[in-house]
Amino acid sequence: MTGRAFVKDMLRCWLRSWKRFVSIAVISLLGVAVLTGIYAGCRDMFRGADRFYDAQGLRDIQVVSTLGLTSDDVDALRAVDGVETVQGMRSQSVKVPIDGAEKTVTINEIAGDDAGGGSGDADALDRPYLESGRMPTKAGEVAVTRKFLKDSGYKVGDKLTVTPVATAVESTDDSGDSADDSPSFPTQLTITGQVLDLADLSNPDGISSEAFRNNAASDYAFFAPSDGVTGDVYTSISLTVNGAKTEDTFSDRYDRTVRTVVDRITEQIQSQRQKARRQQLIDEAQRKIDDARAKASLQPAEVQAQVQAQLDKESAQVPDKIAQARWYVSTRSAIGGFSQLKSDVSSIESIGRAFPVVFLTVAVLMSLTAMTRMVEEERGLIGTYVGLGYGPAAIAARYVLFAALACLIGGGLGLVAGFIGIPAFLLVVLQGLYTVPGVCLEYDWVYGSAGIALFVVGIVVATIVACAGELRQTPAALMRPKAPKAGTRVLLERVRPVWRRMGFLNKVTVRNIMRFKSRLIMTVGGVAGCTALIVCGLAINDSVDAIPARQYQDIYRYDLMVVADHDDLAAVEQRLRGDGKLDGAMTPARIDNGEMTNAADESTTVQLVAVPAAGDLGRIADLRVVADGTMGDYHTGDEIKLGDTAGTGAADVADSPTFTGSGVIVSRSAAASLGVKAGDEITLRNGGSERAEARVYAVSESVIGSDLYMTTAYYKQLFGADAEDDASDTVSDGVELNAIYANLKGSDDDQIDYAAKLGRDTKILSAVSNAKLERSFEFKLMAAVVALIVGLAGGLALVVLFTLANTNVSERVREMATLKVLGFYDREVHTYVNKEMMILTLVGIVVGLPLGRWVGGLLTAALNMPGMYFEVHVQPVSYLIAAAVTLAFALLVQLLTNPVLDRIDPAVSLKSIE
Repeated sequence: MTGRAFVKDMLRCWLRSWKRFVSIAVISLLGVAVLTGIYAGCRDMFRGADRFYDAQGLRDIQVVSTLGLTSDDVDALRAVDGVETVQGMRSQSVKVPIDGAEKTVTINEIAGDDAGGGSGDADALDRPYLESGRMPTKAGEVAVTRKFLKDSGYKVGDKLTVTPVATAVESTDDSGDSADDSPSFPTQLTITGQVLDLADLSNPDGISSEAFRNNAASDYAFFAPSDGVTGDVYTSISLTVNGAKTEDTFSDRYDRTVRTVVDRITEQIQSQRQKARRQQLIDEAQRKIDDARAKASLQPAEVQAQVQAQLDKESAQVPDKIAQARWYVSTRSAIGGFSQLKSDVSSIESIGRAFPVVFLTVAVLMSLTAMTRMVEEERGLIGTYVGLGYGPAAIAARYVLFAALACLIGGGLGLVAGFIGIPAFLLVVLQGLYTVPGVCLEYDWVYGSAGIALFVVGIVVATIVACAGELRQTPAALMRPKAPKAGTRVLLERVRPVWRRMGFLNKVTVRNIMRFKSRLIMTVGGVAGCTALIVCGLAINDSVDAIPARQYQDIYRYDLMVVADHDDLAAVEQRLRGDGKLDGAMTPARIDNGEMTNAADESTTVQLVAVPAAGDLGRIADLRVVADGTMGDYHTGDEIKLGDTAGTGAADVADSPTFTGSGVIVSRSAAASLGVKAGDEITLRNGGSERAEARVYAVSESVIGSDLYMTTAYYKQLFGADAEDDASDTVSDGVELNAIYANLKGSDDDQIDYAAKLGRDTKILSAVSNAKLERSFEFKLMAAVVALIVGLAGGLALVVLFTLANTNVSERVREMATLKVLGFYDREVHTYVNKEMMILTLVGIVVGLPLGRWVGGLLTAALNMPGMYFEVHVQPVSYLIAAAVTLAFALLVQLLTNPVLDRIDPAVSLKSIE
């Protein structure tokens, strides 16, 4: 009977404390939702992408060579330990007219049995995903991407004409085989289907910004059967690794598994196969010369002597004409689309790891406050139970179970929000950026259970701490009323001029605030944490909003960038001068869509910009040093200048804040995403798929895009010359120029209209207006996350303030009753209580504003993305919004607690001890 009575009393106690129960449950709900939600949304995207890549046979490793690859290379790679599948791939570059301009397209082979590996199309690697129509089955048929259909206006079933372009492999292949021996290449193509390219999952119909991660000219990918692609050598070889498919492609374990095989390839066969391929080409060239000698032997003696002399000369020159073969072995990280998806989703996931820490801290503080007050309210009852022989464990269970049940219910609802609500919201945004078929919501039992356990443990421990202090006392001490906290002099009293001018109630307010130090710490800490979360979310939003003006007004010094074929550049220059829109001189340049790879074989898409003279860079961009951005004795913010000579060597550090030297200047966004610093060696790939090792001279301030700047002299040193240097303005150091940077007269609208007009010129591939890019810039992925964070932080602030206000009123009921007996009106009692909460709230806001700025700086520093760098920036209005929101919640809580004060009965409250 005693046990049953104890349980009934415990249940009644829980019912009386329903407000505390709801507060703890809601705090747990928000905390678990934040802990699991952002993680779950990102993990669902990662898992969906991993399944999709595995289903389509995305390569683990790719090998390319400057001299092409053969079936002997395929056999050598297949013999490497750890290699599972090897498949040779061929591709063909073509030009396609779109809106009067020629665009570059790469036609990729859809491989099967005849492509060097696999056992049918189902086992082939790098298979495009069919979205509509059908896959091509014969020469003259192609499948194209949605981006191409959107940009070109073509539809499935349409026909188009393409113009073949010689590839780098074809131009170096001196095998002696005539073009007639190569597979025929049809130029009249029929579009049979729309496919998704594994190398680029970006959604052309989604929310990606025109200004974000778009280079000057866009390439497209077509896919054709084997007989629809020309060439007798492979342009690349794709491989899969044993055991890699069972690993998460975005995990470190996958990277280690693949890296082991990459190391074996480079150490065991790379050097041997490079030499063998060059010797093969030399032998074939010599055989071709021997065949010519045999034919010459049939000629008259005089002609035979001349031909033999010429052939002897050519034979001696063959080894010099054929360059050394060079292999480039890369992993999935070198695929630009793969790296971009991983970077974007990981950046959001990093936010999801940071915010739950604040939520957990606030939850523990609020639970400690609420449960401490609950225990203190039942001191007499606890003393009675102790006197009746109940042990500390049984008594503590009343409160521990109360807190645990509230946490479990709130956490359970938090799991629903965390694994369904928030991920569904994030996936809508993520799928607006990337097209990943098969993404679905999944529950993670381990992470979900750990999320609830984390909050249960934290809150239960806080409850045990609250109970421990009371249970150490004797029954007699517990059944006596707790002595009021003694008042003490406060520091403000020593400031006599201020203290004398304060009213009586204001003095009482100050003393009460300082008398209850635990309440002061809890309130200030809780409000500061919530305010900091709101500021942090707004800081991320402001940082994104500040990016376009920072890049297009402060860093870029040009208004217009025009890209054309080299042969048309002179005519484009003449038109620009004739239109009368220029404001100053034009700056010619060479622009390539390229790729940068670091020492860890991680890659990102970049835009290579080469200028004839180092001084031209100053007319294109304001290049300034960032921390760890250049070599030598420098200061952040100093101007960067390259030397005009390619082989200058180490940096020259002048007395003035300007540095001259050789190498490439890398934008900070690309450098930060790949961990590249000044002095590092990187691998660059230019628009012709040629690769070279380059030296990073400096890292420059940049927040959008992935521009790499260099001189044409250094470009020639890396990739060689395109043509003989001449006196024209379209060739510099043997490098053919294809772009013009210029400043324009007129308003932004005039500049945008002029760029659009130029874009319709058949000789111009691309005309980009900075004014339009600045206007069109948006990054909705981060904006959506910011909105989510601010909403959750606001909800937490409301719950925290309500919990603190409710606790404050409950522990001061006798004090409020005394004030009413003394004749205070209800409104005066409201003011007496609310003034203290408002002062503590204001102090919490003052502490939380700079704290939010600091936390925002930490988060933006962690958001390294290949095409964007976040500089923390907080607008003054954001501080005002965060303060106003917190104050608004405080006023709302006051409206909710004032009726509680009105219901206090002085007679009942003052007799409660009796």
